[in-house]
Amino acid sequence: MKSEAAEDLAQKVAEAVLAVPGVACLRPGLRSLVHRAATRAPAARAPGTPGSAVRITFDSRGSVAGLQIDVVVRAGQQAARTARAVRAAAAEAAAATPGAVRVTVTGIV
Repeated sequence: MKSEAAEDLAQKVAEAVLAVPGVACLRPGLRSLVHRAATRAPAARAPGTPGSAVRITFDSRGSVAGLQIDVVVRAGQQAARTARAVRAAAAEAAAATPGAVRVTVTGIV
């Protein structure tokens, strides 16, 4: 179960990522969508939560050790350039090094 601080950080990172030009949306995987639908009532889900599209791991000191983000890029944008911009925005929002951030482009719309 995620702590409230981790969920707040994931929300902050998601907002920073969605502000990056070229990002269409966050994209959780199918497994996560099915799991979330089966384990939570629809009324219990907060609107706009990043779900599993933003995954954060912490080290023993409570600092961000890793950050994984799944995004969908808008057509006409260069996916690699957008992913680099997402990495920079997420690292800044999470106060992490850019090397700790991994961005996966899961689609183009």
